[in-house]
Amino acid sequence: MKIVDQRYLDSDNRYSTQPCLLSILELDPVEPEQTAQAQERLYAALPGLRRLRGLVGKRADAESVPALVELVQQTAIELRRLALNEVTVGFVGVVPRMPGRYRLVLPYNAQAAAAPALAMATQLVSAMLAGRSFNVKAGLARLRALADRRSKPRYLMQTARTILMSVIPKRTFSMPSIFTAL
Repeated sequence: MKIVDQRYLDSDNRYSTQPCLLSILELDPVEPEQTAQAQERLYAALPGLRRLRGLVGKRADAESVPALVELVQQTAIELRRLALNEVTVGFVGVVPRMPGRYRLVLPYNAQAAAAPALAMATQLVSAMLAGRSFNVKAGLARLRALADRRSKPRYLMQTARTILMSVIPKRTFSMPSIFTAL
């Protein structure tokens, strides 16, 4: 599974009144038993994920969207809830005339952490499918750091020299043609 395309949509787009991250996810064929096992492992790693059933809206028939796509979307929503305290509703749909590709839409408040949260969700779900472990705490700390880094105001340091430079110009520029009468 991999993310093949992503773009940020401004507010008041066709999916939401909030700004959104639109992603295209490409899936490899997965057996339903593997998906069920990965889901149980995810529920053990992220207990709050059980409450998210039904928080993902579908833009297609229920049979055309695999459960794994919903699981990735719900995992991304839960990671953002844990790391950033963002509660959103996602949308899932098929990409027309492209079998194996699915559209994931996530509204966001912190743009800096939207794409990394979805990337981490795909890594986490892939690890659970393969039966590997994943360090969720380190991933959540990384998401928090991304959101904090972008939200903190940056201050410029002013020294005595830069204050004088901004107040006293090096030389005055004037155009003599302005002061002459016609």
